[in-house]
Amino acid sequence: MLRGPLRHRWFAAFIGAYGVGSAADEVARLALPLLILDLTHSITAAATLRVVQSIPYIVFGAPAGALIDRADKRRLLIACDAASALLTVTIPLSAIAGFFSVEFVYVIGFLLGTVEVLWGVTTDFSVVPALVDEHELTEANAIFFGADKAARVIGPTIGGLAIAAVGSVSAMWVAALAFLPTLAVFWLMPPLLDTVRDRPPLTVPNVMREIGEGFAYVWRTPVLRALIVVMSLANLGGVGLRTLVLYVLREEQHLDEITIGIVLSLSGLALVVGSILAPRVLSGRPMGHSMVASALVAGVAGVLTALTGDWRLITAGFTAREIAWQAFVIYAFIPRQRVPAHLRGRANGAFRTIVLISNSASPAVLSAIVVIASSPIAFAVAGALSIASAVVGAVSPLREYAARESVEPDAVAPNGIRA
Repeated sequence: MLRGPLRHRWFAAFIGAYGVGSAADEVARLALPLLILDLTHSITAAATLRVVQSIPYIVFGAPAGALIDRADKRRLLIACDAASALLTVTIPLSAIAGFFSVEFVYVIGFLLGTVEVLWGVTTDFSVVPALVDEHELTEANAIFFGADKAARVIGPTIGGLAIAAVGSVSAMWVAALAFLPTLAVFWLMPPLLDTVRDRPPLTVPNVMREIGEGFAYVWRTPVLRALIVVMSLANLGGVGLRTLVLYVLREEQHLDEITIGIVLSLSGLALVVGSILAPRVLSGRPMGHSMVASALVAGVAGVLTALTGDWRLITAGFTAREIAWQAFVIYAFIPRQRVPAHLRGRANGAFRTIVLISNSASPAVLSAIVVIASSPIAFAVAGALSIASAVVGAVSPLREYAARESVEPDAVAPNGIRA
């Protein structure tokens, strides 16, 4: 008999579907930047794709958060999955129709990022808390992230084989399958019961006021305010690392698609282990201490990566950095999931809007450093930014944040969905 969060059947179903879908989604994560590199051989062009995919979070993050608080979240997620699948298949269809181009990939990347704004904020901060008991949130987040990272074990290998066999464009048919498992689960799942029914009419002034409430809540909450600064600093050097690693492996080390896929799969296996261990590392100490330590380890790993030219050690350093930062993100979800339900979408939409500014800038910053200096300097800057974020965390209220999770075994899940 399953114990812990997985004893809740809808959480288990969601995790299973999410894991399968993420494995297929890894094909797109590998295929799209490799496609851009094959066409342009430019890290700037590949980084532009990552920036384009991140811009919607800045432009639409706060309004989306306000709308999410009003929406039937189950129906919203169904619509997001269906739209993402349709957008993904337009890439191979555009090649068949004869109008495929790098610019078209950027357009589809922007639209997929727009849908992901709604999907991500809703699943991260409403679905997981709705499906488990409150005292299980840390472990549930670890399982959620573990499922995502497990996809990196097999996803890149599948992607590398698919790309080698049929090409980057045709491999996107596989990526379109990523959205079908969660689409089926959300279709069958009971409604998520945290929608507030007594909202004022949906008008521009009311939405603007609700957006302001989200930003105000984040600003007056010391832990969330500190968390924004820490994550913005670290993400400025961290989000673009995957693009940097792909560039180094492909353009500087001249590895083939299959080797790159296998290397990233092994990196994903290590991330799965790290996600599983994250709650156990936390046990017995304030969560804030673990956040600061995770950011510091991530920074040191980034700096050490800059000191080697061996692609194996570069991959190992990148993996160590990702493991440490993944632990930080798992811990950082708790204060954001504990925002009152009627404010959760708005507050997290506002939070992500601010943090995603640095996320969007990261690929451009690291690629510019590569062009101006070198890839080792880019790794060193990324590491230094994570170390700086750890210093900020150590002198802020975040350091003393302690998750006091309920231990009552019969506590009802916050939004009402049980087994």
